[in-house]
Amino acid sequence: MPRRLVISLGGNAFARGGEAMTMAGQFRFAADTLAPLAALLTGGEELLLTHGNGPQVGFILTRAEEALGKAYGLPLEVCVAESEGEIGYVLQQTLHNLTAGRRPVATLLTQVVVDAEDPAFTRPDKPIGPWFDPAQAETLAASGMPLVRDGNGRGRRVVASPRPLRIVETAVVDSVLRLGVVAIAAGGGGIPVVERDGRLEGVEAVVDKDLATALLAIELGAERLVLVTGVAGVYRAFGTPGASLIERTTPAALKELAAAGEFPPGSMGPKVAAAVQFVRAAGRPAIICQPAELAAALDGRAGTRVEAS
Repeated sequence: MPRRLVISLGGNAFARGGEAMTMAGQFRFAADTLAPLAALLTGGEELLLTHGNGPQVGFILTRAEEALGKAYGLPLEVCVAESEGEIGYVLQQTLHNLTAGRRPVATLLTQVVVDAEDPAFTRPDKPIGPWFDPAQAETLAASGMPLVRDGNGRGRRVVASPRPLRIVETAVVDSVLRLGVVAIAAGGGGIPVVERDGRLEGVEAVVDKDLATALLAIELGAERLVLVTGVAGVYRAFGTPGASLIERTTPAALKELAAAGEFPPGSMGPKVAAAVQFVRAAGRPAIICQPAELAAALDGRAGTRVEAS
């Protein structure tokens, strides 16, 4: 039976720090990030890719706001759907070119059910979009936009990020994978919806893509969950002279470190939480690594490997 892998690509795959985001840049970064997948693409693995969308969805929302009065408005969940299409196109074409068209690829718009009463709706804390300079940030804050600030006074928009409960299209994704198609799904965490009397309705929010990926990997019975990020793996005392890479660990050990404040929410926190969720529910390993070391990490020679015991 083919090995089923779920790989989550971080937002750094599409934008380099300090550079303006462009479509050409997104294609370039996608090619660099996906190149290590070439060996997997020619094998018999069933492969699902998910991805972040923080910068893209923020720019889509900004364009929609600038066009008010000239074009119809877009609620946030529709911006998420548009970003799934944009980034899915970039990844889909890049994967096609990597395999010279020998491996079919499909992007699936994915809805994710959340709880309408999730407390996140009253405490927005998920950053999206670009950083605004201090003057812009002050103007936007005065208009009522929730922002998170950095040490230089810049501000970035924050929105509600409720916890994912269920992926609506899991059975569709499963069928596509069984056909040998590389699937791209749950982009940006998926389109957030609530269920009322058996009907789905979109809500203004974004879902953490690592938590949504872990949930989808569990529902699909994946053999491995791989969370790709901008650093070599999970570190103790990250950012200090005493930082050390954790090569192998367990959910219990990571929970202890998280409780001690090792993994802040805006950095490694969501990836650690997603890895813990997957390993505890599936009993199979999760891996956290950087793109260039993907193949080595799958062989146990790089990254952080989280195992049940």
